[in-house]
Parts: sequence; C-alpha cells; structure tokens
Amino acid sequence: MNARPVIARLIGVQGWINVAAARLAGLALLLMMFAGAADVIATNADVVGLPSRPIPSTNEFMATMMVAAVFLGLALAQQRRAHIQVTLGAVLEGRFGRLIGVVRQLLHGLFYALIAGFGWSAAMHSVTTGEFAAGLVDFPVWPARLALAVGASLMTLQCLLELAAVILDVPDSDERAPLPPAH
Repeated sequence: MNARPVIARLIGVQGWINVAAARLAGLALLLMMFAGAADVIATNADVVGLPSRPIPSTNEFMATMMVAAVFLGLALAQQRRAHIQVTLGAVLEGRFGRLIGVVRQLLHGLFYALIAGFGWSAAMHSVTTGEFAAGLVDFPVWPARLALAVGASLMTLQCLLELAAVILDVPDSDERAPLPPAH
C-alpha cells in the first residue's frame, strides 16, 4: 500500500480542522476587542457625566481569550509556513536536507506534545476541581486550559503529518491538497 496519498489526504483534512480552530481564535480576538472596549467605556463613563464602573472579571476573560487566540491559530500558521523559519533544510540537498527536515519536525512535534500533555493534565484538573480565578466574579479557568491543550494537540498533529510528508517525500502543501479559503 502506498502511504503517500493517505498522508496527503490526512494533511488536507487537518487543513480544514486547522481553519476551524483558527476561526475560533479569530472569534476570541473579536470578543477580546468588544470586552476591552466595553470595559474602557464603562470605566471612563464619568467623563460624560455618567456613573463609571469597570466591568467585573474583564481581565480574567481577556486572559482566557488570549490563550485561545494564540494556541488555536498555531497549527494553521504552521501548515501555511507563516511562522518564522530558518531555511537551512531547504538549502541543503538530498538525504542530508531530508535528515534535517526529519529532526526539525521530530523536535518541533516533541516540544508541542509536551505542551499538549501538560495542557490536557491541567485542563482535566481544572475541570474536575472547578478551578476559577478569584475576583469580584469567580471566573472559570478551564476554558483557557482547554484551548491550550487543543491548540497544542493540533500543532503536534500538524508536526507529525509534516514529519510523515518529509519521510515519504510527499510534495509540499501547495501540491498535496487545496487549503480551505481563509476569508
């Protein structure tokens, strides 16, 4: 059985999952924008003669959304090669270049697998204990921990698929499967 078409198809499916996660990251940014603007307006309403009062737990909400915004977009950025890269492997030809590509993907995948492992452990602990950030309003911590775990897991999977593509010499993502539109 030829594994190349299977890996190419998995990379295409992963692309759709990555886009969905990145859209959630974009939604997190949008919610942060609205929450931040509303908090600033509510805090400074006295300028126009209205009673001013900050919105409770805005900082905790912003911290949760920041984690979601960062980690849920990682895998799509990796797939589209949007991260900062050192292109040493691309300059080198033949087996040595492929070896560097394999080592790079292994280390990258291991790094994010460790983050994902910690993230899942922390998320499960947070959910089971009902962990919250103490403030005027108790704000749950588990959404941020879950976003970190999901995002790091997607990144790990992306790295593993890219590792398989390097080992099996699957053509680059532009030729593997069309990426869904970014809108």
